[in-house]
Parts: sequence; C-alpha cells; structure tokens
Amino acid sequence: MTTAALLALFAGALAWPVPRLLAAARWPHRCPRAAIVLWQAIGLAGGVSALLAAAAFTVAPLSQGIPSALADHASNLLAGEPLVGLGRTNLVGLAIAAALAARLFGVLAMSTAATLRERHRHRHLVDLAGHRHRHRGHDPGGPGDPGSSGEHGEHGTGCRLCEHRDRAGTRLRILDHPVAVAYCVPGVRHARVVVSAGLLRTLTPEELDAVLAHEEAHVSGRHDLVIQPFVAWERTFPFLRPAREATAAVSLLVEMLADDAAARRTCGRTLARALARLGVTRAPVPAGTLSATGPVGPADSGPADSGPADLGPADLGPADLGPADLGPVSPPESPAVLGVAGVGRLAAVAAAVATDRTDPARNAGVRTPVVARIARLLDPPAVPIWLPGTAYLTAAVVFLTPVILLLT
Repeated sequence: MTTAALLALFAGALAWPVPRLLAAARWPHRCPRAAIVLWQAIGLAGGVSALLAAAAFTVAPLSQGIPSALADHASNLLAGEPLVGLGRTNLVGLAIAAALAARLFGVLAMSTAATLRERHRHRHLVDLAGHRHRHRGHDPGGPGDPGSSGEHGEHGTGCRLCEHRDRAGTRLRILDHPVAVAYCVPGVRHARVVVSAGLLRTLTPEELDAVLAHEEAHVSGRHDLVIQPFVAWERTFPFLRPAREATAAVSLLVEMLADDAAARRTCGRTLARALARLGVTRAPVPAGTLSATGPVGPADSGPADSGPADLGPADLGPADLGPADLGPVSPPESPAVLGVAGVGRLAAVAAAVATDRTDPARNAGVRTPVVARIARLLDPPAVPIWLPGTAYLTAAVVFLTPVILLLT
C-alpha cells in the first residue's frame, strides 16, 4: 500500500503543481530543447505513475513486493483465474487501472487518428486550391505567383521559393489570397509548406527566406510529434488547467526551436521583423498544421494569465480552411499601405517588444507568445553552461522515479 500511495502522490504532483510551476518559469525560453525533454518526462512519468499506483493497489495482497505481486497476478491471468487473492477494494483498483489505461491510450489513438485525417484532407485541399511554384524562367506576371518576381530575389541571388524547394525537398503550395499566411502540413513523405500570395507581397526576400527556414525546421524536426502527446493529455483531462498550460508551453517552445533553427540559417533579426509583420494580421491556420506565428488563440489578445492554456493545435481553426474561407482581409504590404489602424497595430507590436526588453518584470504577465519570440530573437538570452545539463538530468530523474518507487 505504501508503494501505491507514493506513486499516487508522485502522479498527483506531476499532474498539477509541477506543470504549473514549469509553465510559469522563464528559464525554458533559454534552452527550449532541454525544456521540451523535461516536459515529455513529466507527462510520461505522470501517466506511468498513475497506472502503476492503481496496479500496485490492486495486486498488493498477492505478495509483499509489488514486482512479485504483479508477476503472481500475471500468472493468475494466464491460468484463467484473474481474481484469485483479490478483495473487493482491490477490484476497485483494478477497474480504475483498466479505465485509466483505456482513457489514456484511447484518447491518444483517437486524437492522433483525427489529426492524421485532417492533415490528409488538407493536403488534398491545398493541392487543389493552391498551385506549385513554377520555374523562375516563367512569366513573372503569372497569376498568383509573385514569389518568382524580381523583388523576391531573382535578380542576382535567385528565387527564394526555388531555393527553398531545392533545399528542403518538400512540396510548396501557393494560395492566391491577399492574407499573409505561412504554415506547414507535416508528414513523413507528403509534407507541404503553404504560403499565400499576400505573404509574398508582404515580406522582403530576406524575411521570406527566414519564414521558409522556420517552416523547414518544423518539417524536418517533426515538431508535430512533440506536440501531439500533450494535445492528447489535454483532451484526456480537459478539466485540468495544467494540461492546457502544458500544451500551450510546449507549443511555444516548439516555435522557439524552429526560430533558433531559422536564425542559424538566416538571421534572427530578419525573422523577428517577419514575425512582427505577420503578427499584425495573425491569420488562422488549419488544425494539425504548424504556422510561423504559432497557434492562434485567446492568449494572443490578452494577458498570459487570462488564457495561455487555450493555445494549442486543437484551437488552430477549421481543417477545411481554403483561400475562399480566409475572408477579404488585405495584408500589410508596407507601412505606406497599412492605413491608420494597420500602422497602429504594427506600432503596438514594436512598442510591446521594446517595453518587454526594457522592463521584462513589468510585462512578464502580459507578453503574448509572438511578442516573447520576437524579443527573444532581437535579444538572444544567455544560456549558462549548466542549465541544459540540469534540465536533462532532472528529466532523467523524473522519468526513473516511478521505476525506483516500484522496486523499493
């Protein structure tokens, strides 16, 4: 019983206070990769501890040690007598363990299958609604393909879209729509990078290259696989605020990972300018995709403590979003054509970044994910040499603790 109680307490700690503390911490922004590993260890160890706690409570009467009791119960199962030696209270534990396992793995399987279906459907939609980027030698005045014009790098440096296509090996689709949007549809062999005509008119060639490098990082790093278990965790326990906060935190860290990869390939300040331009419109992207500006949710329009948990791939918008569904919103091509409201929004983004950099303590509770990423790109944080190692070591300890409790 002691082992079951310790495992239950550990699972409870990993389900509530630990995720809340980690989601509120600022150090993960310094080393997002190590922080993601720690988040994964917390999620996996929490689920395993809960299952082991119910199993330990169930088989406790069979033997003094939990491992030997589990072995005895397995032997009884093989012999066709699964209830031998178990009391009524132990049967309650068995029912809880079975229900919890079915819930965890069932939701994970269903959410994964639903995400795969949505991506498959959206790949077909963008193949139908969009078009491929043609060779740089075609007529630059062709409909909906401004990315091949001279303003995007054909004069001397080559077309940015051609360079991306040749470098990444992923299929590029261009949607003929004025809203500036860029996202990727992940996949093993059928990944898509989708950009709009409005994006090609909005960004400079260098900014476009940075955004494409960001999307390439999502595709090559399979960041969708990192987020999916946390989406399943959130859907398994929708009443737990830490589950929603974990999904939001990991989604932001994944975006920062892609930012770092794009900054190494291009320039961090260039990517920050592109995010500031795209952050003015914050156009929605389909469910199951990864956007350069991150998931769109309520947290992007208010204080972080008013709803950061609402961010996540589950809230990205309808899966059948096509060019006709984006609406007649025009993108900001330059400050000269933004209009008064557009200039005000762009100035608000710049002011938020500047204030956030000069007074981070004052704005720790109000910075949005996009502003946090822009500030990080403009002023890369120093990473102490011990910080990633400590995070990895903590993740190993958290992951091994259920096994240690089970064996002691």
